[in-house]
Amino acid sequence: MKRLCVAAAAASLVLGAAPALAQDQAAAPAATPAEVAPPPAVTGAIAAPVYDLPDPATLTRPKLDYAATPEIVADYDKYFYFHRDGTSYVDAFNDVRECDALASGSNIYMGGNDAAMGAAMAQYGVLAGGIGGALGGLMADAIFGSAARRQQRRINLRNCMGFKGYQRYGLSGDLWKTFNFEEGNGRKKEGERNEALELQALVASGPKPAAKELGL
Repeated sequence: MKRLCVAAAAASLVLGAAPALAQDQAAAPAATPAEVAPPPAVTGAIAAPVYDLPDPATLTRPKLDYAATPEIVADYDKYFYFHRDGTSYVDAFNDVRECDALASGSNIYMGGNDAAMGAAMAQYGVLAGGIGGALGGLMADAIFGSAARRQQRRINLRNCMGFKGYQRYGLSGDLWKTFNFEEGNGRKKEGERNEALELQALVASGPKPAAKELGL
């Protein structure tokens, strides 16, 4: 505010060459500090939620060893985990949690996948057309929209973790489900979500996997 007042006074002096304006300027009382409104105070700021991480020594490391089969390898785009060398458990959790939040954004549940859903419905047009009406829309979203949302979340997660320098490794579906979750028709409850993220961070910051890196 002080800078604005100084700039206004300087402009008045320049324009004060006209006598009438100079008299008006002289007649006007100078503003006192009490008359200058202070900048609005920042109130009600929302602090980032504090999460009480457990001691990683108290967690059971998920099993990652399995016998790869052609069927398992074919599903590596769905079932995978991340790891980055030299990463602490706290840093890994912060990274995993941030990327999970980005990957599971509200746009996934608010029409962000309309194009993918439309393509799927076009592919299965006979079924979608036979359902019909409002009920058909609900069923179509449950069938096609859920799968599209899961795929979008996986892509977002891979992009985010890859940007942070993590490598991706394939896993069997059964082992993946022991410390991961899928979302299609709604957001996972926070307690269950955080427990899974804790284990994902434990793996991401643990020993380097012997498995082959998949890339992004």
